[in-house]
Amino acid sequence: MNSAELTLGEAKDALAGTKITAPVPGKVLTVSGAVGGEVNGGATIVTLGDVAGMEVAASFPEADAGRLVNGLDATVTLADRPGQEFAAKVSQVDPVGTTNGQMVTYGVVLDFTKVPVDALVGQSANARVKVQSVTNVLRVPSSAVRTVSGTSGSVLVPSANGRDERQVVIGVRGDQYIEIVSGLVEGDKVLTN
Repeated sequence: MNSAELTLGEAKDALAGTKITAPVPGKVLTVSGAVGGEVNGGATIVTLGDVAGMEVAASFPEADAGRLVNGLDATVTLADRPGQEFAAKVSQVDPVGTTNGQMVTYGVVLDFTKVPVDALVGQSANARVKVQSVTNVLRVPSSAVRTVSGTSGSVLVPSANGRDERQVVIGVRGDQYIEIVSGLVEGDKVLTN
């Protein structure tokens, strides 16, 4: 073997040692080091994100967290895609809350039904979880119902004297609307706060 063949063999061995192969498919999140630089064994050079299994981490106030369980349907909106909604499901609810001042929140993990194309790792998102739904019911805006206690509440209705307070029985409560089981009939007007 001559010196040219020896040099070629050493160059091939050196080249083989420069190939970096990812153990899993993913999106490159960070690259450390410079091209041509030396790296010691065991150092992290490239950080990958598993975008195929991307999920959303959200926090919910303790008043709502008690109703969240694995498998509930959710909707996620991403900050860079206003007006688009993506289906998801609750996959984890933290058993211990976190206190921030006087507010206690619980962490929840939502798995996308289908991960949005080009979703960004770490981007802001809003999440809504459907804990209960009813159809063909009378509902009013949540801001119209006052002094809620259990299934009782009151609403203000316009009257000849200006306004009257009327007691109502409430059913399902949502972020925007509350079901009225009794105390109002369809067509009644209510005042909102």
